[in-house]
Parts: sequence; structure tokens; C-alpha cells
Amino acid sequence: MIRTATLATILATSLACAGEVTIKVEGVKDNVGKVALLLFSDAAGFPNETAKAARKTQVDAKPGTTEIKLTDLKPGRYAVCVIHDTNQNALLDRNFIGIPKEGVAISNGIRREKPTFEKAVIDIKEGDTVVLPLKYW
Repeated sequence: MIRTATLATILATSLACAGEVTIKVEGVKDNVGKVALLLFSDAAGFPNETAKAARKTQVDAKPGTTEIKLTDLKPGRYAVCVIHDTNQNALLDRNFIGIPKEGVAISNGIRREKPTFEKAVIDIKEGDTVVLPLKYW
């Protein structure tokens, strides 16, 4: 009986700590394709290994600002990568010299340098709104 009560307390505490976070992706140029998000809780796989992301989702692209709601997300340190996947191939397409052909955003304002988890990590807590401006080249 004590074990059951303890387990119920642990579950209730962990669920109470998880909440909703809004990601606002600004500067989406049109409604073609999807806006895809990868959220990483550590450096493994950042920024583009989908299988290693702590959370992944995609929504229909909307011109201007596209919102993504993440539910049941525990507070913590995360790095976020977003692409405007216009052809819906789940990849950031690049030209022959490696410049992205689709819009991309990395948390913490990473723009022109190769993103690392350490540079992109931000603190996220319940109820936060994270704004990520897309960059098109």
C-alpha cells in the first residue's frame, strides 16, 4: 500500500511539472509545406538527427507566424531546430555549396555559424513562449 501511494505521489509530481510551451516561428514566407521542429535535451544528434530528438513535430506552414504547441514538456535546458520544409521531405535541403534552400531557425539566435547544442541551448519552463525567426538565404 505504501509503495502504491509513493508511486502515485511521484507520478503526480512529475505530471505537475510538465506543461505547455508555445513555439512561435516568425517570418514564414508562405503556406507551402510544413514547419518542422526538433527539440533536443542533449547534444546527441543536434541539430538534425530526428531519431535522437527528445520531441519532434510538424504543423502546416502559415505565412507570417506559425505556432507550435508542445504539451507535457518538463522544464529544462533544450536546443530547438525548426525548418520550413517546403517539399515535405523531412530534410533541410541545401544547394551545391551547402547553403540552405529552405527557411531555418535555431534557438538562441544562432544564424551563420554551424550550430552546436551548447550555443543553442535555452532554459524552457512551463508556460513559456519561445520566438524563433526563420532565416531564408
